[in-house]
Amino acid sequence: MHPIFSDVSRLRTFILLWVPTGAAIGTLPFWRTGGPLDQAWVLVLWGEVLAMPALATWHVTRFVPIRAGRGRVLVTAAIVSLAAAGVWVGAGRLWTQVMAETAPQPAALFGSLAPDAFAAATLVCLLLSAVHYALNEADEGLAAARRVLEAQVAAREAELRALRAQVNPHFLFNCLHSISALTGVDPGAARRMALELAEFFRDSLRAGSQSRIPLADEVALVRRYLDIERVRFGDRLGITVTLQPGVEAVRVPPLLLQPLAENAVRHGISTLVNGGDVSIAIARNGHDVRVRVDNPFDADDRRPGTGVGLANVRSRLAASYGDRAHLCAGAEGNCFTVTLTLPCEEVQA
Repeated sequence: MHPIFSDVSRLRTFILLWVPTGAAIGTLPFWRTGGPLDQAWVLVLWGEVLAMPALATWHVTRFVPIRAGRGRVLVTAAIVSLAAAGVWVGAGRLWTQVMAETAPQPAALFGSLAPDAFAAATLVCLLLSAVHYALNEADEGLAAARRVLEAQVAAREAELRALRAQVNPHFLFNCLHSISALTGVDPGAARRMALELAEFFRDSLRAGSQSRIPLADEVALVRRYLDIERVRFGDRLGITVTLQPGVEAVRVPPLLLQPLAENAVRHGISTLVNGGDVSIAIARNGHDVRVRVDNPFDADDRRPGTGVGLANVRSRLAASYGDRAHLCAGAEGNCFTVTLTLPCEEVQA
């Protein structure tokens, strides 16, 4: 589609500028030759018609783009402008002859006004050709930027899907290992854990189908996961979750906190004979939300991990928020702490 017609604001601007321009191109040469203004309406209509061949120059600019070379572009624009002006002047001669009975002066003076009108029309067509080239380049630049953005979004979404897919298999492997360990020791607990696991996966699949879920739902998923682990650890696993009022509606990627709780249990609580508490505290911090996960661990019996959990969370934060979110992890004494800083994105009604 023509770049001027494809955009309402462009079309509106063109009409506002062209109406006086077309009228001036038709009537000024007539006025200079001494023609009566009461018959100038014939030439006003003629001047407005110049828009048709002038706009048609766009079709040529499409086939001779700027990258074809400056010389070729200038020659092409000049030839097209001269041709468009010539067609317009020829149409004007026929038009004034048709209207000679109603308005005889435009036909009588046409030979005198034609050179000036031809020069003005050529200049206008040249200017409009330049506008066409500018709009073509602008539209191509926007289209290229849109394609790049779409490719980046598609790649980011593919990355997020891949990272989300890594969460459940990793968690499932650990849970099945725990159920297997409980089968010979406490079959009832193993059955309860299997049922809790099924409920957790039902909720996680529902949440995983969304790109963002309310923080309250994410906390509920973490609680359910910890309840599953509590079947195995019993009183050895204490759970403390603090959610500051007012942050429940903040949107976060689903299953973002579960790997942190899993690490806290696997590499912290399971290393202690008497167990300990997994503490999750979530509160607003200015324009961000701060999530802190603390767990004790036995520094002399730390289990080597693959690093999948924290690496996954870091990757998901980078893919979801860019540099607006951060993860810090470290040990102080016998306490391991992971802190997430996320931008506040409220749930939209």
